[in-house]
Amino acid sequence: MKKLLATTSVLLSLVLAGPALAEEPEPVDPGIASGKAAREFKQAREKWLGWGVSDYRMTVSRSCFCVSPQEVTVTVRKGKAVRISARPWYGPRTVPAMFRIVGQAIRQKVPILDVRYDGRLGYPKQTSIDYIALAADDEIGYRISGFRTLRP
Repeated sequence: MKKLLATTSVLLSLVLAGPALAEEPEPVDPGIASGKAAREFKQAREKWLGWGVSDYRMTVSRSCFCVSPQEVTVTVRKGKAVRISARPWYGPRTVPAMFRIVGQAIRQKVPILDVRYDGRLGYPKQTSIDYIALAADDEIGYRISGFRTLRP
């Protein structure tokens, strides 16, 4: 009888604690929580917009547990991607698209966000995002390299 009472007591405590454990909030990246990520994002985006670059070529690399090409070269004219070296490509096709990905991660308050912006032009040069802290295979990273402006 004591064994049954002890087992019932343990099971009851687990059942009652289950919802409390499930309500545990996801951790938020410290840079997002402090506002630093949003400030850096705003400064970099203003720098990018200040340059007024609308014609450029860049290589975009993606690191994730996904299919399709992991790297493409994109040619952008008048702000629109006009040539992509490999298809299907589901990553960002323009610098503003990369800014949207970073901005969305900040708004979603992801657990881990690491962004390195280009010092001169301000575009997100390297980005790593972990959307769910304790899940595997949800992380994604992008790297922009070989960026060069083109004549209109």
